[in-house]
Amino acid sequence: MMDPLRSFLRLMLLMLAPVGALAQPTTLNFSEHIAPIIYQHCTPCHRPGEVAPFSLTSYADVAARALTIKYVTGIRYMPPWKADPSYSHFLDENTLTQTQIDNIRQWVDAGAPRGNPALEPAVPTYPSGSQLGTPDLVVPMQQSYTHQGNNQDMYRVFVLPVTLPADRDVAAIEFRAGNKRIVHHAIVALDTTQRGPQRDALDPGYGYTQFGGFGFTPTEDNWAGYVPGSKPRYFPNGIGKKLYRRANLLLQIHYGPSATTQVDSSTINIFFSRQPVQRYVQTIPISVLQLTNGPFVIPANQVKTFRAEVLIPLDGSLLSVLPHAHLLGKSWKAWGVKPNGDSIKLIRINDWNFNWQGAYRFPALQHLVPGTRLTIEATYDNTPNNPRNPHDPPQQVTWGESTTDEMFVFYLDAIPYRAGDESMVLSAQSTKDLTSLGNHLYPVYPNPAGAEALHVGFTLARAAPVTLTLRDANGRVVRTLLRHERRAAGPHEVLLPAAQLSAGLYLLQLETGGFTQTQKVMVLGR
Repeated sequence: MMDPLRSFLRLMLLMLAPVGALAQPTTLNFSEHIAPIIYQHCTPCHRPGEVAPFSLTSYADVAARALTIKYVTGIRYMPPWKADPSYSHFLDENTLTQTQIDNIRQWVDAGAPRGNPALEPAVPTYPSGSQLGTPDLVVPMQQSYTHQGNNQDMYRVFVLPVTLPADRDVAAIEFRAGNKRIVHHAIVALDTTQRGPQRDALDPGYGYTQFGGFGFTPTEDNWAGYVPGSKPRYFPNGIGKKLYRRANLLLQIHYGPSATTQVDSSTINIFFSRQPVQRYVQTIPISVLQLTNGPFVIPANQVKTFRAEVLIPLDGSLLSVLPHAHLLGKSWKAWGVKPNGDSIKLIRINDWNFNWQGAYRFPALQHLVPGTRLTIEATYDNTPNNPRNPHDPPQQVTWGESTTDEMFVFYLDAIPYRAGDESMVLSAQSTKDLTSLGNHLYPVYPNPAGAEALHVGFTLARAAPVTLTLRDANGRVVRTLLRHERRAAGPHEVLLPAAQLSAGLYLLQLETGGFTQTQKVMVLGR
């Protein structure tokens, strides 16, 4: 006979089996699981009037492209963010996690169910004008440009004169594409040499054609830039660029292939600094002049890696990097090693794509102490295995401005170092914070503070009286920085000398128009 206890356990297992069989994982649906991914990572470019070839603003749009979305996200071709997030991070990073990619795949394989439409998030709304508010200066293209519908790329440079009574400090630069269907990306240079108008005069029509650069070296060849989906940002308080009173802005626009002839008329919005700029952003190019294994020659049917090394002579803080190559580019990697042996991971791009390049802005300033050795490596594929190789069969390629030539340039946007830069978190100074969407007190830096001055930054939604006070831990006023002082809308900065403050914890309080915000400040003393 069977043991009664064993019979009882067997019966219980049989009874529980159907319950376990009914426990199925939640079915992924568009409304709850996929729409948030698409609307955050895809819709900014895939919507009416933008550069993407189709819209993804509804369930019907996404379901119709489900197989394509599954494929391009699965191979990480989309979203087109080229920097490797496992190496370093940047502002406005647009990548999908492996879980998000897996969810898209499972959803498509299950037949792309919609779920409950009532649970779908609202489609994001986007500003139709400037994302930064009202510009101080609008510099438009002086004529419209007609891009031929021949399915060919076009790189056209337009000379935009600027006449000002005096040089101005610039807090933000915003490119506004006139026809986002064809404007693939744009680079703005600042030039005082007058060579731009000379080049323009030699080319029929409005502007002049120039692939890969401006045809000469302008005063500053990377003054600003634009790629689809990028967000314009203000420079941090006290940091900016210079606009000379008699200068030309050289606007190079990459017009993507189009089957129909279309017209574009783009503009550049410029926002002047409300506070004096104390540190100007310097754009530093690292090129073939610093190669350790030159000359820059890529033989046919070879994959070749070039390395540049630079020893940083000055104390500086890095805001952004921008690698630049052409169609043979395969990968990039850049890093630094400080004199004490500490390493700085700057950027790694494992799958370079000429069509998706732009500046990568760090979420916090990167301190490059004197003696830091920067190393930049770029690999080029000049074999038939490179589908973008412009030559069939492959040919030897050297440095040149044409797209079918090749380039090795790595731009650094840097400023002179100031104590506390390590604590300046640029991601905290977002576009939303710095526009007229609200009042905001930025994180004080340096914090903790020694004997150096504290930098107190804030922005105002509109012109209003401001009171800024420093209190001790018990709430007693220690110092009044501003007392009902009327300030204009926009960003501001006030310096607070800390040398005379005793060590301890303080409270910094901003008051304006019924708005109050307080931050803790630690002073270490002398």
